[in-house]
Amino acid sequence: MADNEIRPTTVVAREPSGGGLYFIVGALVVLVLVGGYVMLGAPGLNTQVAKGPAPAKVDVTVQQPAATPSAPAAPAAKP
Repeated sequence: MADNEIRPTTVVAREPSGGGLYFIVGALVVLVLVGGYVMLGAPGLNTQVAKGPAPAKVDVTVQQPAATPSAPAAPAAKP
């Protein structure tokens, strides 16, 4: 009667954790963030920009050119 013996059976199902996928997605996110930081000119790293003294007040006066005389008269015909 060995065929009718009931033995307890334990089945352990292990689902894939997807750890590799999370690592790849995280690396891509970091890559996009670093790329955007560099593409935008690395804000915050522009502290060594040369600055000159405050500009002095400049007064600009534009003068209109003098009125030009009318066209010269046509030369008289020789007799």
